[in-house]
Parts: sequence; structure tokens; C-alpha cells
Amino acid sequence: MASKPLIRILTYKTFLSLLAILAVTAMIGAIFSSTITFSTYAQEEEDDSEGEVDSEEQQQPSLPILKDSSLGVELVADGLDNPTSMDFISNSDMIILQKEGEAVLVSTSGGEASQNDDPPIVVDVPVNSASERGLLGIAVADSSSDNNNTGVTKTFVFLYYTESSEGDSNIRNKIYRYEWDTGNMMLTRPTLILDLPAEPGPNHDGGKLIVEKDGTNTSLQDSQDYYHLYAVIGDLNRNGILQNFKDETLDPDGTSGVFRLTLDGAAPTDNPFFDSNVNGGNNELSKYFAYGIRNSFGLTVDPLTGTLWMTENGPDSYDEINIVEQGFNSGWQQVMGPIERNNKNIDNLVQLDGSHYADPVFSWLEAIGITDIEFLDSTKLGSKYANNIFVGDINNGNLYFFTVNESRTGITFEESEDGAQNNQDSLMDLVADNQGELSAITFGTGFEGGITDIETGPDGYLYILCSDGQLYRIVPG
Repeated sequence: MASKPLIRILTYKTFLSLLAILAVTAMIGAIFSSTITFSTYAQEEEDDSEGEVDSEEQQQPSLPILKDSSLGVELVADGLDNPTSMDFISNSDMIILQKEGEAVLVSTSGGEASQNDDPPIVVDVPVNSASERGLLGIAVADSSSDNNNTGVTKTFVFLYYTESSEGDSNIRNKIYRYEWDTGNMMLTRPTLILDLPAEPGPNHDGGKLIVEKDGTNTSLQDSQDYYHLYAVIGDLNRNGILQNFKDETLDPDGTSGVFRLTLDGAAPTDNPFFDSNVNGGNNELSKYFAYGIRNSFGLTVDPLTGTLWMTENGPDSYDEINIVEQGFNSGWQQVMGPIERNNKNIDNLVQLDGSHYADPVFSWLEAIGITDIEFLDSTKLGSKYANNIFVGDINNGNLYFFTVNESRTGITFEESEDGAQNNQDSLMDLVADNQGELSAITFGTGFEGGITDIETGPDGYLYILCSDGQLYRIVPG
């Protein structure tokens, strides 16, 4: 009988022990479960963080690649809307044109492209933007004295655009001169200085502008006559004497030319055709500096000689780089590329009094969609590049580099010292005939959408504008 209470006592103790064991087990399980849950959450957070980084990396455009590893590329602005041209309005600000009619102010002073996410609009003009029409060209004239001797200095900004009209019944390409309002950061007081055709088109509108000082006449330094505005227009798909059709009797029609103007839009008296008597003595050629041009997206001036250089687009072959002296006839439609490769001679061209033909200083057998050309007026990237030429294209997104010869009348290539043939040797004929020769002159690749403009900045670096909306800067690496 005495054993029953003992059994009950042992059973009760055993029960308490079991409860204690269960409690400890539950606590350990809770801690372990909590650890697993936290660890899983932490891993998920890490995965999410990596996903965000990957997403940000995917959103950043990949930078172009340069052959010269001592140089680097920086993204200055992104998200521009089909930009066509640019020019600096100050040491740290540039105006960039967008094809649909807006011009925006972009800062080049900061290190982050995000500072230009929403650039202010400085002017919005009505354009017809079909095909190659639109807001196309800009040139800034350094602060210069007023012609009226008021002592007031102004900064002029010239814009070339295809102006839309009601119903687009009479579309014209026009050049307006604006005044820069520094305080309000706006372009104001537009003045029409050149009215040009735009039809039939709608391509081959040209549009590039450049303002250059007249280094030959320093007595004019305090007047607008010290500056000249150059503008280029293509053939607009017309066939006439300015396209070298001898049998045409139509008057010069404002196509296929480079114009040279004063800042008021007048024809300088030393223009090559100022006294032209073409077709019965009309003076339609007085503002022309050159003719016979199919189309162009690039003008530049040699900073050492003041000579004008130009790019020209062939139909499917023979894109060109040309030196444009007074009275230059580029040869279109009879000639593209070296004249000897066309089985033509200068007798096939319309030779106006005071005109001359010259072969391109360089050509591409297969058209690359050549765009802008720029002399790097700086030593910031090294003496090798100073006062030499950079050229862009739209088809490949390539940047090309050329060394100017000693007389600055063309370009030069290095001959191999050991007698072995190389791509530089094969370029001695001044034509890129194949992919190997194209690679030999290619300086940079990966400029997405193609290059539309190239400028030397006040900081001495090279700025590259791309049609996909990016502005890049080439700097020492």
C-alpha cells in the first residue's frame, strides 16, 4: 500500500520534468526560428539591394571607348531630345538645339549628368521637322561692339531652322540672329538675316553655322564687320547650275552652297561672287562662298590659318572632308570623291567666274554618314591632338582622328619605318577603301545613335553630342 503514493510522487516529478524539457525545447525552437527568419530577411534585403544596383547600372548608358587609354570619357548630360547642334554661351554653359524646336541651356561645370536632367529652355521656335528639317544649327558671336557705336556690347546667337508656316504651304529654311539675355537666360529680339528655300527636300537641308573672326583685317576688331557668319545648305534634291548641270538656265536658287555673311546678314564685298553676272547680271550669288555641295553637317575653321573646312555627304559612296577656299566648287552632281575615280574632269563642271574645283582632302569609299568636324583648339588632351581634326559619323557612332600636314593644306599619315605594309600606308591615297582602313582612322566607338556635333570647350576638353540624347566630354584619363 505504501508504494502507491511513491508512484504518484514519481509520476508527478516526471511530469514536471517533461514540462520543463518541453519549455526549454520551445524556447530553443523559437530562437532558432527567429534566427532563420532574420537570416532569410537579411538575405532577401541583400538580394533586393543587388537588384536595385543592377537596375541602376542598366539605366546608365555605357560610355564610348577610345583607342587612347590615356584619355577618358565623361557623361555630361543625358535624356536630350534628338539634339542636333551646340555652342558655348559662357565658360560653363552651352546651348543645345533639339530638332523639334527647343533650345536648352546645359551646364558643363558639375561632375554629375543628373544636374542637367531638366535643362531650362532658352527659346522654342516653330519648325517643320520632317526628315532632315528642324532646328539645325547654332553659332555664338563673342560679345562684340554694337555697330551703332553706342558702347553697348552684345552677344549674338544665330539659329538655322526650317520654319513652319500655317498649313506648311511655303516652308523655308531661315537664319535668325538673336540677342542673349544673360539675366533671364533667354534668347530674345530675333532678326531674320537669311531666307532660304526648303523644298522639295525634305532632306539635304544642311544647317550648320559657324562665326569666325576676320584675322586679315585687325582694323575692324571693334565692329561687327570683324566677324563673318558661315552657313551651309544642301541641294534639297534640286538640279540646276549650282549642282553643276550645264544645260540648266534657272537662276541660282539658294541651294548647294556655303554662305558668308556679315553679322547683319549682308554680303561682304570681298565674297568671291559679289560682282557675279550669272544669268543676265542678277546678284543672287553675292552671298555665296562656295557651291556644288550635296549636303553637309559640319563646318570648322583652322585656328592657326583661318581656313574653312567642311564635311560633305555622298549618296552611298564618297563622304568627304574638304578645304573650302573662296569660290570652291565641290563638284556635285558630277563628282563625289577624287575626280579621277569618277571618270570626269573639270570641263564637266559649271565653272563660274572666280570658281575652282579641288579634290577632297579625304574620302570614304562607303558612306559613313559623316557629320561634324572640329579642330581641337587646345593642348589639354596632349600635343598630339592640339590643332588637329576630329570627325564624327551617324551610321556607326564612330569618332575619327586626323593629323593635319605641316603646310596645313591637307592631312597626313605615318609611313611604316620597317617597310611593312600597314593600314596607315594604304591610306596614302586619301581614301578609306575598306574596313581595315576605316579602323586605322577610328579614334572612338560606341557613341550611341551617332554623333551630331563636336566642340572644343572653354575648358580645353572635347565635347561630343549624340543623337540618342547624350553629351560626352573627352578628358585626360
